[in-house]
Amino acid sequence: MKLKGILDFSLGNFLCLRGLAPMGELSSNSKADKSYQRDPIPGHEEGVRLFLESGEYTFFPEMILGLSLEEYGLSEEQVQGLIKSLRDGVGFPRSNFGELGISVYVNKTKGEDPRTPRLHMTATIDGLGVIITEPKISRIDGNHRLEAVVNSTQLVQAYKAPFCLVLFKNNQDRDKFSRVFFHNINFKAHPLTMEQNLTLILDDTELFPDELLQDDPSFGWPYYHARKLHGNLDLDFLPNLAPFLKDEPRTFYLGQFKFLIAWDVLGDNANAMIRFKQALATVNSLFDASPALKESRNRGLLAALVYYIMKNGTPVSSFIQWVLKNHLHLIENSSSGDLTAIFDKVLESRKRTIFVSMPFNKPKAEDHYAIIDRVSREVSKSHNLNPALTVKRVDSFHDGTSYEITNKIIEMMSDCGLLIGNLTYCNPNVYHEIGFVMGKAKAEGKEVAKMLLFLDESVEDNDKFVGFNVQGIKQLRFTQSEIEFVPQLKENLERFFTP
Repeated sequence: MKLKGILDFSLGNFLCLRGLAPMGELSSNSKADKSYQRDPIPGHEEGVRLFLESGEYTFFPEMILGLSLEEYGLSEEQVQGLIKSLRDGVGFPRSNFGELGISVYVNKTKGEDPRTPRLHMTATIDGLGVIITEPKISRIDGNHRLEAVVNSTQLVQAYKAPFCLVLFKNNQDRDKFSRVFFHNINFKAHPLTMEQNLTLILDDTELFPDELLQDDPSFGWPYYHARKLHGNLDLDFLPNLAPFLKDEPRTFYLGQFKFLIAWDVLGDNANAMIRFKQALATVNSLFDASPALKESRNRGLLAALVYYIMKNGTPVSSFIQWVLKNHLHLIENSSSGDLTAIFDKVLESRKRTIFVSMPFNKPKAEDHYAIIDRVSREVSKSHNLNPALTVKRVDSFHDGTSYEITNKIIEMMSDCGLLIGNLTYCNPNVYHEIGFVMGKAKAEGKEVAKMLLFLDESVEDNDKFVGFNVQGIKQLRFTQSEIEFVPQLKENLERFFTP
């Protein structure tokens, strides 16, 4: 590989060659030092590749590379001689330095003081592509950009990109100062905040009109939605959310729309704005219903709440209770993606929960519950269910707190995978709970409620009257529990919970 550019001592210190070269050549002739370079963030490399292939706004600052003159076969004497010549402004035609061929052209121009002319040196270095086992040029900054080029198009590989090649005297200097440069570039700088960056794009409708934000792959509908919402949301009507949104609102809106669109909760259309505003109003009301949430300033929590409100079929009240029980609202900051991923796992476990709606203080009903619990464990074991089926009833729930029984019943029915209703004693509470599950299914647009009803016809004090609302619903009727009820129950549980 041959590189050409301006050669000089950066800040009077490190010898650098600065220029432009095809990205494909820079990529194939350099390597990342795994001792300090981080692995690419999942999906980031693909995003950089798509950005490069888009052909618009494709600009990067220069990539910082480094090489050790010692590794290319230069002796210490040769290195010192080369550096002295360059500091003295002495050019030379192509000369061999170890494995490298270097030529330097010096252009002298008059400065303010004619006795000290300005020196402009251009250089060509070839032999850089000499490879024994792997490339000798190391990547200090720009590793992810060069990795993205590997699987990109030939056009992208031919793009000329700015580079700065630092020529270290020896291997020790390269290893030491490369790490220092990496640290200074990545950790000492104070970049613009996301909010400051977004202001440049979203607030300039002339350079970045709405159509551009919608269609350009560098932006997309989340940017358009964030622009339209910013400044058009009256926080006086959302007092509980104002503390979250008064600082860096554009950042929150953009992140939220990216998240919701990626998970198909919102679409790429104008109607999304209306739905999002309605969700924010609902969240504001939820803060009044659960005042402890007002202690939070966690934007990830707010974003997760909006997500669950807009996602059909998700029990938002259960999410809030999970957050408060685990004191997650007191965490200063967390990712909405992490919160939803964890709670979805919690819900997945709860979907293997069977809630038994039953009368209490009835010996036969206790026997029925014991059978349901035993058969559920047998099904879990025979089908290796993980998580296993768990059978619950409201009086078996203990978390060390006092709670409203009605609220606990509603919570458990909302989250459970299946409700089993014992109609044997025509208990009013059982009918009420069955009605709740039926109403919930209807509100969610489901044709069938997730419930299984049974009636023990052997019970003498049962008047065998079944309310008309459930007369047409499948029921397991039996007179002998072990002979009739057990096999029917097992068959139904296997059909419902196993593939």
